[in-house]
Amino acid sequence: MIREKSGWLVKSLARQKAQAPELPPEPYVPSEEELLAAAVSAKHREISLACEQAIYAGVDVTLSDGTMEHYSLTPHDQLNLLDRRARLAEGAIKLEYHADGQPCRFYDAQDMRLIITAASEHIGHHTAYCNSLNMWLAGCRTTEEVALIYYGASTPDRYRSEILQTYLADGGDTNG
Repeated sequence: MIREKSGWLVKSLARQKAQAPELPPEPYVPSEEELLAAAVSAKHREISLACEQAIYAGVDVTLSDGTMEHYSLTPHDQLNLLDRRARLAEGAIKLEYHADGQPCRFYDAQDMRLIITAASEHIGHHTAYCNSLNMWLAGCRTTEEVALIYYGASTPDRYRSEILQTYLADGGDTNG
């Protein structure tokens, strides 16, 4: 026989009930829309990083004497080339610069223009290509479609910008 002393049993049972572990919440299952948005966001970051790396890797340039040199295009390199472009516009006839792994030397205006033009085209091509991949990505309706996109993939014609089409018509690579 259980005796209740001043509601002790009732209070004790209430305390036990309050301290009983709660059942864990149901596992969260994201919706298809949420899964697609997460896949698109991750793919966008992947494409942007690959584009950045491709640009920074630089470009080979054949100079007026027939030699080929490589020029990286990190943000610092790009700023240097902008400076050289401005100095050319001011009438400079020789400018200091350097190919990767080479000492700084003077380039005549013709070779500096070749370097700047090749760098600009390289950056423009990768930027247009990346933009076209992002347009393709924006058109995706499933995570399976998103998974098909990668830097280097040939973009479907409907997602190729006019600029990318021009680069490709001028002999540019379909890939990034």
